[in-house]
Amino acid sequence: MLVKTFYAVWVISTIVSAAVFLERDDAHVVLVRSKRANSGYFEEMKQGNLERECIEEICNYEEAREVFEDDTKTETFWLTYRRRDPCLDNPCKNNGTCVKMENSYKCQCPEGFEGKYCQTVFEDTLKCLYLNGGCEHFCNSSGPQRKCSCAPGYALGEDERKCIAQVQYPCGKIPSLDAGMNQTQRVSLQVKLVGGNNCPRGQCPWQVLLKHNGRSLCGGVIVHPEWVITAAHCVVNRDAKDLIVVAGEHNLDIPEGTEQGIYVASVIPYNQYEPSTGDGDIALLRLRMPIALGPNAVPICLPQQHFAKSEMAAVRFHIISGWGKRTSGGNDNQTGASHTHYSSPILRRLAVPLIPNSECSLKSGFNFTQNMLCAGYFLGNHEACRGDDGSPLVTYYSNTYFLMGVVAWGRGCPKEGSYSVYTNMASFLDWAEEVMKTPVVGGPFLGEGVAEMPFDLESALDDY
Repeated sequence: MLVKTFYAVWVISTIVSAAVFLERDDAHVVLVRSKRANSGYFEEMKQGNLERECIEEICNYEEAREVFEDDTKTETFWLTYRRRDPCLDNPCKNNGTCVKMENSYKCQCPEGFEGKYCQTVFEDTLKCLYLNGGCEHFCNSSGPQRKCSCAPGYALGEDERKCIAQVQYPCGKIPSLDAGMNQTQRVSLQVKLVGGNNCPRGQCPWQVLLKHNGRSLCGGVIVHPEWVITAAHCVVNRDAKDLIVVAGEHNLDIPEGTEQGIYVASVIPYNQYEPSTGDGDIALLRLRMPIALGPNAVPICLPQQHFAKSEMAAVRFHIISGWGKRTSGGNDNQTGASHTHYSSPILRRLAVPLIPNSECSLKSGFNFTQNMLCAGYFLGNHEACRGDDGSPLVTYYSNTYFLMGVVAWGRGCPKEGSYSVYTNMASFLDWAEEVMKTPVVGGPFLGEGVAEMPFDLESALDDY
């Protein structure tokens, strides 16, 4: 019996020894733990202190456990502590620095990285040269790193590239199409425009009709609810009180309920407009009251100069619109559109390519300056004509339309060897911005601004 008892004790002691005692190297790992931030002999001897460990410094779970000396209390504190400081585990990648905000955080990215978490590698040496720097709208390369920005009414998204609309009717968007078309359908639409066709109601929402004494005069384009851009030769020597802008116009023959007729408060032609050469053929019209934006009345986006000259100019086709004359009209007098030729009653649009100014000068015998654009088809039959004067040339770029130019004049649609001349918007962006931000003496609006619609239709149609 004694032998059996001794044997049992020996077996048990062997098992316990194996469970408790480790090899020397393994035991060393267990006995060594990381020191706290304020390491040192006296620091290790101090009792855990919440303020010292987790408020003055960022503590880890072990240090918090030393403070509370209780698993439940430590766990409760740790959950709250982590929520309060989202930078605790540093969500920023690629050595990004986490900066705690009021209820969030922001990653400050090292050079060559970007994105919410600094997760995106960007070849910063190219800045804006390659694919517009990845920016949806504008790219600025003046600093050490490229920086994206957006047209008014938009804000940068979390990726600091995409532009998110902040208003109901942002510039450059077609409300009737924006929600219901994918990218493939949008590209298909641009291709179809090369052949030219009627613009469905609401799909050229920035186009306006300019009337003088109730008669159709020129086209124009909304750039702000209170401002319209047109050609200078359409409005010079004309009294503002005789001019009316019609937004939401589509079919000139019948009222459709979308038209807004608004009186013009003031006419501001470009101060260096030269009628004899057509240089600087652009004007701003200030309205007596703002256009009510909606599905049929939306501003076009104004570009930035570098963006227009680099990114927009590289787009293959640009879109013109208007109720253009289908026979030759020319630009013989600088007083506006002639009313002796038949115009389309339905708003039309057409995609046209830009042509190098040097080529246009050579083939047309006309001197194209840097303030002008040349576009169209040398074989004729397509381009903008006399009745389109003042109408917009717009460019579709990354889901948004921007104003590329304004129709100045053309040498006849059906005639071979004819191009259209456009005022180059990039040359007049600073001027337009300066004019539109200048306050008006005597208040923002002058008297009643809305004109009754429809106008004297019989009189208006006498033009045709």
